[in-house]
Amino acid sequence: MRIGIDLDDTLCNTSETVQKYLKIYASTTNFSKLDIMNEKDLTKEFFNSCLEKIYNEVELKPYAKEVIQRLREKRHTFYAITARSNTFVPSIKNVEEITQKWLEKQNIKVEKIITASYGEKKAEVCQEYQIDIMVDDDPYNIKAMHAFKVNCILYDDKERFTSRENYATNWLEVEKIIERNS
Repeated sequence: MRIGIDLDDTLCNTSETVQKYLKIYASTTNFSKLDIMNEKDLTKEFFNSCLEKIYNEVELKPYAKEVIQRLREKRHTFYAITARSNTFVPSIKNVEEITQKWLEKQNIKVEKIITASYGEKKAEVCQEYQIDIMVDDDPYNIKAMHAFKVNCILYDDKERFTSRENYATNWLEVEKIIERNS
């Protein structure tokens, strides 16, 4: 089975790391965290100075590594399909390289890293790479993928959403759904 995995807030705890750096950044400026995230230029400035550090330091979700290793042993293959992009933040020109090094550091092997994929683009990528099931935390992506007939798991460890079809709150539940679908 070909399994697509989103990175930020699905495979790793990106929001928590963003909040950590946002607090540090706000303490060095005259702006609040809310100001920084609500003002386009301030947001851009923040991510320009911190995003590479965030991508390098972000931590894996609990059990993600173990689940992926067990599923790989059963001959499933993984594709990292992410909205991360070289154009999002001008200071970062090597998103794929940063992501590859981070995955290697985590000892997670993927067949390919596909960047700049969000919404319909992510659904098209899933079709192109014949992804059997996609794990993602964004309901917009899930909706787009459903329109393209891509099977999905909604990863929601913060229990923000009411959907319960192919819904997982942790990576052990992801594993059960994949096993049930394979």
